[in-house]
Amino acid sequence: MASSAHYTTVKTVTTGDTGQLTTKVTATSAGSWRWYFPGTTTTARVVSAGGAVTLK
Repeated sequence: MASSAHYTTVKTVTTGDTGQLTTKVTATSAGSWRWYFPGTTTTARVVSAGGAVTLK
């Protein structure tokens, strides 16, 4: 990965018929999140920009 940040997989999702991704995950600690697609033989790998999670 280009960044030194460490991410852990908390949920694996699949796309719907139209290719859209949607999911819900309950945060148990503050940190960062991102979408990650490892790629296939026909589609390039994609890593989204991270987003911050803050708990109150």
